[in-house]
Amino acid sequence: MKTRIQTAVVALILFVPFLVLGGNYFLFASLVLSFLSVYEIVKITFGKINIGVFILSSLFVLGFFFKKYFSNEILTLSLLIIIFLLFLNIIISNHKIKLVDIANVFFLSFYITLGFYSLNAIREISLSLLFYLLLTIWVTDSGAYFGGMRFGKRKLSSNISPNKSIEGSIIGSLLSIIVAIIFYLTTDIFSNILIAISVTIIISLIGQIGDLVESAYKREYNVKDSSNILPGHGGIFDRFDSLILSAPFLLILLELIK
Repeated sequence: MKTRIQTAVVALILFVPFLVLGGNYFLFASLVLSFLSVYEIVKITFGKINIGVFILSSLFVLGFFFKKYFSNEILTLSLLIIIFLLFLNIIISNHKIKLVDIANVFFLSFYITLGFYSLNAIREISLSLLFYLLLTIWVTDSGAYFGGMRFGKRKLSSNISPNKSIEGSIIGSLLSIIVAIIFYLTTDIFSNILIAISVTIIISLIGQIGDLVESAYKREYNVKDSSNILPGHGGIFDRFDSLILSAPFLLILLELIK
């Protein structure tokens, strides 16, 4: 517990300045987090880091983040080249590298990159909107954990995460309504309270699904944490799993309620 708290404090000290400053500072932080998460999934998928696949996946990350600076033709050609070179790894390795592993890395690289790209887009809209998302996920996670410990009886998904319960999930989402009310009263994110509550509950549930998706991936490869870069917490993918899925959906929901 002491190590966990110390890591959390250090991580906050390092992350908060980028969060507050925004702009290119948060863009840089989002890129670094994307690279580290992709590094983790490459290492998990292959049992060790595959430098070639990691470099190609990192090029995909860069292209996604800076796509506005390139034409559609250049982006399409670059994507095809990356896919071709990823497939070429299967042939060169004499099928020691499996097609399913390449597919996993490519899909998860896209999934992770979309998540952090969306986080950066949310920060570009406003700091309060990003704080809203972070608090919604944190309150949901905390409520689900402590609510599950106290009232949990029915397993939410025993084969993926046996410690999570349906009761804890419901409690976490209900507690997130507090975040909706606070941000409705103190910011201009939402036009009315019903929209605020509805969006928040949806984001809360999606965040929990993101957590379960990452847990399912780790179980498929028999690993406990995505890495040990954050002692007591695991890896970057572990810490941002809920945000990675919920951030794109928040952007979509905000467009729908305009």
